[in-house]
Amino acid sequence: MKGILPFQCRTMGYLLLLLAVFVPALLYMFGTIDVTNFIFVRFGMKITIWIALFIIFFSKTKDENEKTKNYRILSTKWALFIWMVYYIVILVKGLLENNLHTTDNSSAIIFMVINVFCFEFLLQKGRIERSYKRK
Repeated sequence: MKGILPFQCRTMGYLLLLLAVFVPALLYMFGTIDVTNFIFVRFGMKITIWIALFIIFFSKTKDENEKTKNYRILSTKWALFIWMVYYIVILVKGLLENNLHTTDNSSAIIFMVINVFCFEFLLQKGRIERSYKRK
C-alpha cells in the first residue's frame, strides 16, 4: 500500500488534526457553542478528524520506499487487531453495565487513530534500526 498523497500533506494533516481538537474547545470557552449547534460542531469535529487521519496515513514520507509500504500494511493489520480487542472490551463493558448505548459510535475514528499510531511507531522503529546499522 503506497502513499497516494505528497509528503507535504503529512504536516497539513497534523495541523488539521490539531485544529479539529482545539478549535471547538476555544469556541466553547468563548461561548459560541451551545445546545443549538452542538451536534453540528461535533459532526464537524469528527469528519475533520477522520479526514486529517486519512491524510496523515496516506501521505508519502520523505524517504518513501518498499519498507514504508510494508509498514503501512503491517500497521493496518495491527490496528485492526487492536481495534477488534478494544471494541469487544467496550461491548462486554456495556453488556455488564446493562447500557449498550455506551458502545462508542466513533469506532472508525478510533481505528484510524490506532492505525496512524502503529504506522508512526513502525516508521520511527525503522529509522532507528537503519541508524544503528550504519554505525
